[in-house]
Amino acid sequence: MSQKTDEIVTDNAAECLIDTKAITRTTTKLHRIRWAIENVSQLPLDTKIIGPDFYLTKTCLCNILIRKAVRHLFVYLHNKSDRIIKIERNLVLFDCEGTVLHQDEMGSACTLEKKDVNAISTIYQRNQFDFLKNDILIIDCCLKVEGCITTEISSFKSERESREHLINDLKTMFNNPVDSDFTLQVGNEIIHSHKSLLRARSAYFKRMFEIEMKESAENSVSISDVSHPTMQKLVEFLYTGDFTGTLEDNIQQISDLYYAADKYEVRDLRALCADKLVSTATADSICQILQLAQRHNDADLKIRAMNFISFHFDEIEKTNVWKTFISSELALASEVLSFCFKRLKFIP
Repeated sequence: MSQKTDEIVTDNAAECLIDTKAITRTTTKLHRIRWAIENVSQLPLDTKIIGPDFYLTKTCLCNILIRKAVRHLFVYLHNKSDRIIKIERNLVLFDCEGTVLHQDEMGSACTLEKKDVNAISTIYQRNQFDFLKNDILIIDCCLKVEGCITTEISSFKSERESREHLINDLKTMFNNPVDSDFTLQVGNEIIHSHKSLLRARSAYFKRMFEIEMKESAENSVSISDVSHPTMQKLVEFLYTGDFTGTLEDNIQQISDLYYAADKYEVRDLRALCADKLVSTATADSICQILQLAQRHNDADLKIRAMNFISFHFDEIEKTNVWKTFISSELALASEVLSFCFKRLKFIP
């Protein structure tokens, strides 16, 4: 008789990322016992044939037994330990050529009482085992053992908290003359900054520093077409990437920041400003947003503005802003009306 035992340990962990870190581990052991029994036809009736011992756990010693009756063949599992243990099992009987003679699978767990013998399978038509090739029966038994469940809980810093710390740390660098190597002169105000960060975050500044313009050599640039509050918001965004709470729902402030983001090629800030403009648009402000999109060749913002107008046209056409718009922006107004007409044409 020969035995082959394979053991697989799986460790399933789940993390709950809220304010604490909880790891729950369920230790599961999967045993495979392969027992080859020779001279099966000659086994005596109603006698238990004991297979080799194996450990289901470090302290749980077991073995498999078979008993040949007149009409049946019984397979048993003997728990030789002083522990109660729960298992799931899958049992397959083969001949020496690998032909499956019987298969039995238990869907739910069963309990092995301590020092107890449990019948884990009953095979009817036992006579088939008297005519096996080479008179060899192979029992292949997989046993899944439920282990202990442990949970470890520890405090941890969430991703949000980590980002907030990063933003706060970068804010300490923003407009701080300590270790600053570049200044932006906006009117009578100075914004302290760092070349490496400006270069990394803005294509405009990257080109400025690469082609060695006068501003790069003098470590300063003069800003004349953007107000100090707007430029300060833009540079702060370069440091932190934080747009939340940057602006109130003031269309002029958002438009000014959009203009600065477009000029200094801060694409993500421009997109955020565009989203803010559309989300806070009104019948009185949408024409200004459309004109802004037209000036900056922003096709996406332009389409969104025209969609807004088409959905709210009955309200917008009654405003003085619209009347001023169609008289001063003939080409753009014509494009908007054509767009609205096409949409209305396909509305049933």
